[in-house]
Amino acid sequence: MTSPTRRNRCHATHDNQDRPPPPVPQPAFVPANQAQAGPVPRPFAWQPPPHFPHEPLPVGQYPSLPRNAIAQVQCAHRPPVDFNQCLNNQMNAAHNNRHCQCNVRQQQDRDEIRQQVQAELMAAGMQPPQIPQIPDEPIQPAPPAPPMYGPIHYEGTVGPHNFDNPLHYFAPNSAPPLLAPPGPDYHQFNMQFQHHFQEEQMRIRNDLLQRQAQEEFH
Repeated sequence: MTSPTRRNRCHATHDNQDRPPPPVPQPAFVPANQAQAGPVPRPFAWQPPPHFPHEPLPVGQYPSLPRNAIAQVQCAHRPPVDFNQCLNNQMNAAHNNRHCQCNVRQQQDRDEIRQQVQAELMAAGMQPPQIPQIPDEPIQPAPPAPPMYGPIHYEGTVGPHNFDNPLHYFAPNSAPPLLAPPGPDYHQFNMQFQHHFQEEQMRIRNDLLQRQAQEEFH
């Protein structure tokens, strides 16, 4: 009875009959330190075909990571997809498409009705009304408004001449000074306070004299 190992060896020997023999190492007749003719062997790197729909994995950036880990890193660094925004964009595009198609159909219906009316008027010997031609020209933009505080003059680079006053460099043309509100009248306040102080002094003096007179009387 043939053992399983011997049977597998036999099958392998039979299946390997059509395989080419392994390459035989050829002797190198040129020393290793001499430059040899021919293309310089490069490490094999898979190049994506043209119009490849996917971004190839940057295997060279992560030489010590497997492909699934590199894919995880790429997915982690890829910005998240806003599916609600995508759905909104699709719905808006579909709505705009339907709106444009509806406008085109309405314009076609108007043109068809206009042609039928013109044909009926021409058959009856009447002149159809002339449609005024509206020039389809772009609206000219309005001229820019002049600056509020006059033209801005460039004061040059920041230097000793305008370093102490940076506002002079950034806003050389300041707004006209506003009229300040009238300040408080300190002279009138001083006069009123002096008059009130004198009245208080006279009242205190009179009270003191009256109390002294009462004490002398008693």
